[in-house]
Amino acid sequence: MPNKLNSNWVTTGVACDALGISAKQLWGFRTELFKQGTHYRNIARPHAARPTYRWHLARIEALLSCPQEERGA
Repeated sequence: MPNKLNSNWVTTGVACDALGISAKQLWGFRTELFKQGTHYRNIARPHAARPTYRWHLARIEALLSCPQEERGA
């Protein structure tokens, strides 16, 4: 049976290792640059005390490879 989660959606640790950045930097990008549902998603159950994020590595790499002035708001 195929995995329901696409392998492009990775944990915070995997994303940080692949991108060569800290979790703090990744979370900063989440609030300043990334779009929910496109670059990250919260997979925690409703009413969970803390979010559980998954990150779309290919989309993040594509966005971060663009010159900063071309990234948009």
